[in-house]
Amino acid sequence: RAKYDSLMEAVVISSSSSSSTGSSSSVVATGEGLTITSATQPTNSLAVISAAKLPFTKVTLTAGVSDVTVTGITVERTGLAIDGVFSGIVLLDETGAQLGIAKTLNSEHKVTVGDTITIKAGASQTFTVAGNMNDNTGSVMANAAGQVASLSVTGVSTSATVAGSLPITGASHTINASLTIGSVTMAIGANDPANSPSKEIGTTGYVFSGVKVTAGSAEKIRVKSIRWNQSGSAAPSDLANIKTYVDGTAYDTAVSSDGKYYTSTFGAGLVVDKGANVQIMIKGDISGGSGRTVDFDIYKTTDLSVSGETFGYGITPPNGTDAS
Repeated sequence: RAKYDSLMEAVVISSSSSSSTGSSSSVVATGEGLTITSATQPTNSLAVISAAKLPFTKVTLTAGVSDVTVTGITVERTGLAIDGVFSGIVLLDETGAQLGIAKTLNSEHKVTVGDTITIKAGASQTFTVAGNMNDNTGSVMANAAGQVASLSVTGVSTSATVAGSLPITGASHTINASLTIGSVTMAIGANDPANSPSKEIGTTGYVFSGVKVTAGSAEKIRVKSIRWNQSGSAAPSDLANIKTYVDGTAYDTAVSSDGKYYTSTFGAGLVVDKGANVQIMIKGDISGGSGRTVDFDIYKTTDLSVSGETFGYGITPPNGTDAS
C-alpha cells in the first residue's frame, strides 16, 4: 500500500453552532447490446524500469439502441515475458485518466481492470489497457531484459450481450533495463493542514490536503492528472465544490462510482522544469456529515499521472512515508 498517508490527517465534521442545513463520440446504433472492436494500437516500443501507464492495447466499446453499463475489462498477459515485469495493470479513458485502481495479474496471467462506466445508446468510447512496469526490485527487469510482453483484452464485464472478435492485442513492448527516464518526488504541500481539526458543517473553501511535486534532474516533467483517495467516513453528498487547485487555477474533480476517488485532469498538462516543483491542493465545502471524517490522500504512487518531456514515458513516484 503505497499511500502518502501523512499528507493529511482526517478532518472531523462537527455540527454547526447555528442552524445547520470521459468523452464519447456519436455513431449509428446497429443493434442491442455492446460491440467491442480494435482501435488504432500503440506502436511497439521499450518497456523500461518504473514506466507508468505504458499503453499496450486500445479497444472501442459501442452501445446499441440502449445504454450499456460496463464494470470492467478482462486482460491477459501474453507474449514471451513473465508477469513479474508488471507492478500493476490499469485502464485509461479517452483523456488518459485512470479508471479504477491498478491491479496485479493472477495465477492465470489475467486481471479485470476499470470502474463502472455507462456507454450511452448509439455512442462509442475508446479505452486503453496500460501497464505499470516493475521498479527492478530483485533485478526483475534486468533479468527479463529482451523479453517481449503484450496485454490482450479477452472479455468485458457487462450484463449486455457482447459482439466482436476477441482477444484483441495491441503493442508488444520489449523489456529494457538500461534506459534511464525522469524522476519525480512528492512531499507534504505548503498548504496542507497537517493536523486533525474539527470543522463545522457550513465550512467553505477548506484545504483538505496538499502535495508538492518536484521534478528530478534527468528531464522536465508534465503533470497530467491527480487522483485523490477520500478514505474518511464522509460521503460525497457531505461535500460540495471539491476542486483541485494549482497556482490559483481550479480544476474540476470527477468522483468514482464508489465515491472514494476524486480525479482532476490538467488539460494539456503542467510542465515542470528540472529541479523545480509545483504545489497541488484539494479544497471545497463541508455541507453535511456531522461526526464523520474527511481524509484526502494519494493512495497509489501512480495516482499522480506524470510523464517525462524527453522520452515521453509515464513516471512512477517513489513510495510515500509518514513524513513525505
